[in-house]
Amino acid sequence: MIRKSLQDYFADLERKIEPIEDYVLGEKIGEILNAKQEKLTDKEELAEYIAFQFMAQYPNNNVGWGTYHGPMIVWKNDQGQFTEFPSIKQVDQEILAYWRKRADECKHPILAYRYADLVFDFEPVVLNKSIDFTVAQKVIDSAIEICNSGLDDGLGCKDKLDRSLGLAIKINDSTRIQGLIETVITIEKKYTEDDKPGLWGYAFQWLVLDKTGKIIIKDDEKNKLLADLEDRLKRLMALEDPDPWCVECAVRLLAPYYSATKDEENLKRVIDNLEAAFRKNKYANSDGMLVSNYLEKLINIYLEYISFQFAKDARARIVNELSNLGERGKFAMHEVSTEIKLTKDNIDKFTSSIFGENNSNSLETVIARIVGNFVLRKQSVVDQLNNLSKDHPLMYLVGHVMASEEGYPIVKFGPINDDYDKHLLENFSRNLHFQAVFLRMAFEKIRQLYTSEQFTEAILQSPVFRAEDKSYISKLSKSFWDKGYLTTCCLSIPLIEDAVRNLYRINNHTYIKPNDEGGYDVLSLDQLLSRGLIKAVFRTMGENIEYYLRVLLTERVGWNLRNNFAHGINKGIFEGEDVANRLIHVLMCLSLVKKQKVDDASIIKK
Repeated sequence: MIRKSLQDYFADLERKIEPIEDYVLGEKIGEILNAKQEKLTDKEELAEYIAFQFMAQYPNNNVGWGTYHGPMIVWKNDQGQFTEFPSIKQVDQEILAYWRKRADECKHPILAYRYADLVFDFEPVVLNKSIDFTVAQKVIDSAIEICNSGLDDGLGCKDKLDRSLGLAIKINDSTRIQGLIETVITIEKKYTEDDKPGLWGYAFQWLVLDKTGKIIIKDDEKNKLLADLEDRLKRLMALEDPDPWCVECAVRLLAPYYSATKDEENLKRVIDNLEAAFRKNKYANSDGMLVSNYLEKLINIYLEYISFQFAKDARARIVNELSNLGERGKFAMHEVSTEIKLTKDNIDKFTSSIFGENNSNSLETVIARIVGNFVLRKQSVVDQLNNLSKDHPLMYLVGHVMASEEGYPIVKFGPINDDYDKHLLENFSRNLHFQAVFLRMAFEKIRQLYTSEQFTEAILQSPVFRAEDKSYISKLSKSFWDKGYLTTCCLSIPLIEDAVRNLYRINNHTYIKPNDEGGYDVLSLDQLLSRGLIKAVFRTMGENIEYYLRVLLTERVGWNLRNNFAHGINKGIFEGEDVANRLIHVLMCLSLVKKQKVDDASIIKK
């Protein structure tokens, strides 16, 4: 038996019959029952409290129960187990029977709707019973009453009508389906506002597009919905600065209808309207990245209707435009800088750690220490990313876009939970940039102490470089010593790729694959870097060096130097000192590989 204060609250609700939201009901009931401080032992009070804590339209991921309703809160304990509130485990035959009684006796349609919907939803799961069509009818009738009586707002009515229409189809109740058709059309018209797409279009979506064959709508009703949608599109396009989002919501309804009816003329017209809205909108054209985004969107929309010739032609036209944005594709960039204060003492300690006290280290030792200092430890970057995502979660809840110098996107990835590996690549890449100032210092010092000829001889000590590489390495060393960074980069990348292949040759690993013309092609550098040989050769540093080479040379989310160079993308970066420094550093890494005889077997050892 529920306490008198709660009985009085419900009695007051039944007398007034006013709008009230489910979460407000839940808060008020919890407050009356002091549910946050006291454990509810009375079954009826528990039933009332949890009835308004369940979330409708639950997405059913993680701990979803396959039901329409789900828990309000889900959290993971220290043992990795999920805890939920409220839980379906709290719902038993006694609670279901109580909700059923309340659904029958309540005069307030919002209360009756909630109790009946919970019974219909949970009873088949909890008690392993067939659905009860009479309870579904109660849900539908209550929803219609709520909407027609103005007891909920536009979005609330939309959700309840969507749920009710699904139930009416499920129980095949033609009378209630017809009543819902009329209510859906009436309610949408009552709450519609052109600049609020969520309040319009659903009648056309449900009654014309989605439920074909399940719902019979009269021709005059269908034509009226179509005409209203076309009128709305005209009003939206008549604005001086049309909102592409609103226009798209209308086009996303009209286009599939005209496609299904094979009306190519009208299909082309409505999609042309969307393209025009993007072209006219000031904000969409205020930044190169925004232009790139809407061109991509248009490409995808035209792709949906590629069976029509106009869509095929339009898609080709926009792909061409996207690839030739030029200056128009440049996006607004805001410089973000940070100041690092380096004292002479700091610099001296850093250089001494590499070059020795009084520059006493040999060139071979210097190369080994530069390699060790500037290959990032992958696990350190993982730990850093995990800490950053905890300390600054908003930065990692949104997707990222990396663009070419022309402004078109090269790669996109989602939030960190969906694309952790790409966020790790990005963070690793960012850390390489942060190291740049120290790598510059190291190479300035190495130029002062050694000649390009000495550097060339040191690099050539490794068997991964062949005799014919000497002239290449000599020229790139001289250009690097003369700070001719473009030449350094152009000569380094082919040498690096060939050196990795030589590593495969020396270890008797295959580096070729059959082609379709009866011959063989060499494996791509990305394939060579991902097959584990680098990891095995460099042993304790192997995982770090393999990942480092991938980020620098072949990963789109990284620097991608090999592929950008091969395809002429972002060519300007190859004139920069930092890119040249990194490529010389990669040559140093590979130069540490030495050949050694053991039991007449040739192995590679770091």
